[in-house]
Amino acid sequence: MSVGARILRVRIDQQLCEGHALCIETAPEVFDLTDDDIARCDEQPPPEFWEQVRAAVDACPRGAITVDEE
Repeated sequence: MSVGARILRVRIDQQLCEGHALCIETAPEVFDLTDDDIARCDEQPPPEFWEQVRAAVDACPRGAITVDEE
């Protein structure tokens, strides 16, 4: 997502992710699991999903999901 001159990207730390899948419960249109039960997502989901993405960041018990600003 681009906000003014900023670009927001979703990042998942695959070393921290334990596959609890709370992100999928919170934003199923954005997140899914790999065959290894690690979360994955599009780095730049459509704007209508950013509220859910932020909720998924808050829901992750390991803090594996972050939103980076460029």
